Amino acid sequence: MSHTPSTSTETTVIEKVIAFVDERVGLKLLVAKMLNEPVPGGSRWAYVFGSVLLFIFIMQAITGVLLMFYYVPTADHAYASTQYILHDVDYGWFLLSYHFWGSTAMVVCVFAHISQVFLWGAYKKPRELIWLVGLALFGIVMGFGFTGYLLPWDQRAYWATTVGVEIMDKTPLIGDFIARFLKGGATPGQMTLSRFFVIHVMVLPAALMGLAGLHLFLFRSAGPAGPFRGTPEELKAKTDYFFPRQIWKDIVGMATVFACICALAFWEPVVLLEEATPDPGDYHPEPEWYFLFLFQLLRLKMFSGELGQFVGAMALPGAFMALLAVLPFIDKDPERNIFKRPVALIGWVVVMAAILIFTISAIINREFLD
Repeated sequence: MSHTPSTSTETTVIEKVIAFVDERVGLKLLVAKMLNEPVPGGSRWAYVFGSVLLFIFIMQAITGVLLMFYYVPTADHAYASTQYILHDVDYGWFLLSYHFWGSTAMVVCVFAHISQVFLWGAYKKPRELIWLVGLALFGIVMGFGFTGYLLPWDQRAYWATTVGVEIMDKTPLIGDFIARFLKGGATPGQMTLSRFFVIHVMVLPAALMGLAGLHLFLFRSAGPAGPFRGTPEELKAKTDYFFPRQIWKDIVGMATVFACICALAFWEPVVLLEEATPDPGDYHPEPEWYFLFLFQLLRLKMFSGELGQFVGAMALPGAFMALLAVLPFIDKDPERNIFKRPVALIGWVVVMAAILIFTISAIINREFLD
């Protein structure tokens, strides 16, 4: 009985705080609008990608901030500070390994999400701007992986970045400027590390948060596209609300991804190679796994020479991304059923098969060289 007044007082204070905030920002109305958002065709596991990606980014931000308490972004201390995190900071090895695998999970999830939107035809009118912002977010996620890979400053990081910058250098007109800006000198060094660090922890997070907010705003304005099967009347009859069924699926999706990343961090923790040096020694330079298909593509004889390298490294990927960007404006057919869009389905299968084949070929080639 003695605790009842205290509990009642605490409840009253919380209610007053909520009422204060609600009066000024419309908190209850905002929460109700978000939770009661209609989901055409009912809740689905296929809709969890957006929430999962947001969760991964939040966890990457948290682990990244914790790592920055110990990391020193200088060429003469970056490697030692990373080793200190791995071996001397309590659970530092887990934080770094989680951050590493979280980056991989983010790439996989954003790639799967874009594939889903393409296959479901959810890029079509009136969702063209959502698609364009989504492509920009995809580019930022890849930028996170590329810039963060250098920060441990070991041989793997140093030479993967060198290969990536050399690929960018193939871009006509601006390639040389981009390469010189990123490197900050003739070879990767202190300026390179400083610029990659700033881009990774300041520029890209700010860009991602801004575009993610725009993406969410556009999504709320246009509304969910719903599944590609079923008539509008059928989808309306099966319409569900975001709370509680869809939010439950989102929570399960986030928990599953979190468990998988933790398992990978325990099973395959980050291990550094020797400290970075301009001499690769016995190490065979190659980029991170999600760039391996492009790296393997450039090994083909048809892409040899300066012109061939430009075509394989920049022209083909650039043309592909440009095609994706204009896709909503050239595909005017309202049909969204992927089984009634054979060109889209075949194109997706061909692209996925090519990426898979070239990636596996690069891995096999790596094993052969080792």
